[in-house]
This record gives sequence, structure tokens and C-alpha cells, in this order.
Amino acid sequence: MNSILKLNSYRYEYKMDEPVSISYYTWEYRKNVIVKLTYNGISGYGEAVPSINVTNDTQEEVIKELEPLSALTVNPLKTNFKEFHQILGKTGINSKTLIAGLDFAYHDLIGKLRQKPVYKLYSDKKNCVPNSITVFLKDSLEKTYKETERIIKKYPDLQILKIKLKGERDIERCRMIRKAVPNNIDFILDANQAFNNPKDAVEVLNSLSDILGRIILVEEPCPKNDLEKMKYVKNNLKNNIMVFADESAVDIVDVKRIIETESADGVNIKLQKTQGIWPAEIIAEECLRKGMKIMVGSMIEGPIAAAAGAHFAASLNHAVLTDLDMDLDLKKHTKTNTNFCNGMRIPSELPGLGVELDWNLIEKLKQRNILKFEKI
Repeated sequence: MNSILKLNSYRYEYKMDEPVSISYYTWEYRKNVIVKLTYNGISGYGEAVPSINVTNDTQEEVIKELEPLSALTVNPLKTNFKEFHQILGKTGINSKTLIAGLDFAYHDLIGKLRQKPVYKLYSDKKNCVPNSITVFLKDSLEKTYKETERIIKKYPDLQILKIKLKGERDIERCRMIRKAVPNNIDFILDANQAFNNPKDAVEVLNSLSDILGRIILVEEPCPKNDLEKMKYVKNNLKNNIMVFADESAVDIVDVKRIIETESADGVNIKLQKTQGIWPAEIIAEECLRKGMKIMVGSMIEGPIAAAAGAHFAASLNHAVLTDLDMDLDLKKHTKTNTNFCNGMRIPSELPGLGVELDWNLIEKLKQRNILKFEKI
């Protein structure tokens, strides 16, 4: 049998309906890269989601690393995921997100070859947990209220609302959000390193607990890798609010350090940071052994990367929640997708990731200048 995987790649740029802002960055476009691995006429798709602030790479760097690659010497009938990553390690690829995208494509391909959804490559049981939807930073309280209202109306079965913090005017913003949210919804807060002073973080977060009610967890309250500050916040929050590391938890080395220092209650595993599903499974196993909680997060993913996150989360039995929402507002350009149902992201039972691109819809979005999709 052929032991060559043909590699194709595409520039994938999607214009945001509105800019998306967090404490340290604003996106007007998602600038990602789609990769395709083909074996004997069967193709698996992946998505790289570069971020200079999180994964230390850019779309242009991903594209530059792809330019000399047209194939990989891999026999998918014999090569397991560990061996596949070892092969990638010999290619000289430096981009974490490109490796993640190729990992997704290989999982998609293997799932199709074995006629199994990706989560079943790791677990016979599909474990689905609540998925949060995010209220991003807006430039007025009125816009914040309207955006919250829009989310609640669009997702009536929502269980968890995620609020982005900024380190300033957070109390006013959360008071406004609280007015628009039913009492049956819980919250998670994402500070994105907004608080340099951990005492300020504790004061604000405890005040927000009084305003919002049940806050499940807060992500990365202080500057990344300052585990002493994060631990101070963790030890001083009331009402059982957990602290999860995000930017500080990039790989297994980071996670082991967080576990050893007891600086967080859990970690946000993002597949773009971990370089794919297979490395993330190793991190998840370590967390399970050490009693560290996990959530499965995302960056500015499209449908393919979001599906990878949903399958990874479904393969686990100890995730607290998922935060996979960045593809939900996109105009449709796939034949199949990952459902949002009963407040959860439910991965497809189709072989592979279960997301197939619709080239006709892609062409229509290209003509409307909403989507740039070009072969590299």
C-alpha cells in the first residue's frame, strides 16, 4: 500500500461581523490555515489557529513552513499517533498550531479509514459536558447588555455564560450582564492576565461573586507564568470559585509545574497550544492522575478546529466544561457541523471529525468578501 500522504493547504481568513476583544488584543479577522492529508483518495482535514500572543506564531509563519511540504512519508494503516508526531518532529516544523492542524487532519483521516468518529479512537463512551458562550469586551455598557441579551435569546438552552474581564470597570460590566441573564445560568470569568496585583484580583472577583451568584471558575487572573500570584488568588477566593491556568498552561511541562506548586485548581487545555489531540490526551491523563481538573478551551477556531476540541473533550470522563464557541456565529460553509444542543457541543457520529467543507458555500462567501480561501 502507498505510504505517502499528500499534503495540501489553504489560507483561511474570515472577516468578523464585529471585532472581538479581550484584555490584551482585538481581532478583526480570524487568520487561520486549513491543511488536508490525502491517502488513497480519502482526505482528512485540520486547522491551524496561530496567535502571536498565545502560541507565538502567525499565519504567515505557518504558511512559510508549509511551502516546502507537499507530502509526508506516513502509512496511516501502520503509523500510530505517537509515531506520527515523531515524524512531524523530523520535518523541522516549529509552529505549534501547524503541528496541531496536521494532528487534526491525521485524526480525521484515521477516523475515516477505521469508520469511527475521532472520540471513539480513545473512548467507547461519548462524555459531553456543558459548553460556555462568551460575552466579549464591548466599548459601552449598553452594547454589553445587548450582546448578552442576544446570546441568551440565540442559545435558550445555555447553561454557562463566560465573561471576559479587563481589570477595569469589571464590576459595572458584570452588573449590567447580570440584569440580562436568567437565574439558572452559571458563570465563568476569563481575566486573560488582567490583574497584575493579585490582591486587586481577589477583591474584584469576590465582589463579582456577590453580583453574579454562582461563578464556577476564573481563568488566568494574573500575568502568565507568575504562579505565585495565581496561587494567592486561588487561596483567597470565596464561595468555592476555582482558578484555572490558561496562558500559563501550554504543554505538559507547564502543567506539571502548576500541579507541583498547587497554584491552580485546574487547567484550560487548548489543542492549538498542546499541538493537537494526541499530546492533549497525555496532559489529560496526567491531570487525572494528580487530581487536577480540566476544561477544554479554544482560540479563534473555525468549524474544523472546534470539532477537534469537541471530540477530544468527549473522549474524557473528567472535564468540567468546554469553551468551544468561536465557530458558532460563522456563516455556514460546511456540509456538516458540531451541534450545540442542550447547552453542550455534541461531536458527530460520522467517521473522523464529522465536519466536511462545502465548496459551493465557500465560493459564495468568497464572492461576498466575507471569506478568503486560497490554496497555498
